[in-house]
Amino acid sequence: KNPLLRLSPILLFVLHLVNFAQAQNEPFNMRVVNTSYQLNSAWEITWGPDDSLWVTENNAYLISKINPANGGKTQLLNISSLKDFTNPPKWPQGGLMGMALHPMMYSQWPNPSKPWVYIAYVYHYAASAACSNGTGACNFKTRIARYDYDRASHTLSNPQVIIESLNGSNDHNSGRLTIGKISGTPYLFYTIGDMGAGQFNNINRTNNAQTRDTLEGKILRFNLEPDGDAGALDKWIPNDNPYTDANSKQTAVWSWGHRNAQGISFGSNGILYQSEQQDKSDDEVNVIEVGRNYGWPKLSGYCDGNYNGLTLANKPVVSEQTQCIALNSKDPVYTLYTDPNPGALNTNYLTWPTVAASSIDVYEKNVIPNWNRSLLITSLKAGKVFRLHLNAAGTGVIDSSTIPAMRGQGRYRDLCISPDGLKIYVACDISGQTSGPTGSYNGGGTAAPNAGRILEFSYTG
Repeated sequence: KNPLLRLSPILLFVLHLVNFAQAQNEPFNMRVVNTSYQLNSAWEITWGPDDSLWVTENNAYLISKINPANGGKTQLLNISSLKDFTNPPKWPQGGLMGMALHPMMYSQWPNPSKPWVYIAYVYHYAASAACSNGTGACNFKTRIARYDYDRASHTLSNPQVIIESLNGSNDHNSGRLTIGKISGTPYLFYTIGDMGAGQFNNINRTNNAQTRDTLEGKILRFNLEPDGDAGALDKWIPNDNPYTDANSKQTAVWSWGHRNAQGISFGSNGILYQSEQQDKSDDEVNVIEVGRNYGWPKLSGYCDGNYNGLTLANKPVVSEQTQCIALNSKDPVYTLYTDPNPGALNTNYLTWPTVAASSIDVYEKNVIPNWNRSLLITSLKAGKVFRLHLNAAGTGVIDSSTIPAMRGQGRYRDLCISPDGLKIYVACDISGQTSGPTGSYNGGGTAAPNAGRILEFSYTG
């Protein structure tokens, strides 16, 4: 017989703890990729088909390729001239934000038939006295466009505008792009936040996350190429998106009721995962389903009533449980983390049980022990990478941890994974301050370590 069967339950539990601890403390070596310069600041970092790191710089409005071995940088595009502002009273959260590469860039490299790169950026500032003196909302416009990549000249050109009517703000723009298949067809998905409505200088701004046909506080879906005339917005919107507007035209809305989703990624199982910053508690990790409402600002996190009698987005919450039923809202699969009484939390936001989740990626390699089927989530607070181990179906979290070797090395904005699964690349903000109106790395105004750097964590187990 198996001798383990004769071990006491206590000893078996101890062995489990030892194995769990070993799984959470896998060894990594850290190296700075770009030692001779800083990025200003990397918002998106993606492993490209040419084994380069493709990066957007949100303040500089640059798109570049970076050699992960020596940090060599090749600029692909400078779109700083496409914005009509230089130094607004408040910088838009992000600026040049998300980027996604067409799947054929990978499957047909080095000669893809569709060498397309999709980007999102804030391009227009509507000047106002309220924004200038900090008493009112700062209004911007955001554009999503597709560019052609020329491998010979290392340039992006021939922009095709997908949409340029998206509202923007100095807070909660979200701004992530990803591509994934629905019923076998790839589509472009974009996260747009609630514009920071209900807080700070946007306190009197209308929160539209629950206004279904208004493109704020949503996840949007677009075609990868126009169905007809590229100049017509509705040609970029799939005709089977779930909602139509007052004119019976399909809208871009895929899901709604979101606050500030800076992470979105598809798993090989076809599930769309999302990480979302919440208020004082309950940063969410969601499985996104078409047409579902995720509750903000009527509720935050689980349908547990921990915000009953408090406010969200400057509006009173009477009963989260009742709103869950009325909205048919979908619970997150996990939160980072839920406080049973957020109303009792002090005013130091850095001690709140939120991590300021800034990106999400799916690790699906049988390389690092016990890591296959894990979500990796970066945090702005204190610089952490959270690993959430998923169940076999990919619909629930078995356990969670942070990765010791990756703690406290910077203010993490995004990460990507090398194809062999042995290296994790993490992009650090250039400043300890958030790009919105509040926040810092450690609360004391101290600059975050490795500002503007990309960190390579190589598995050495």
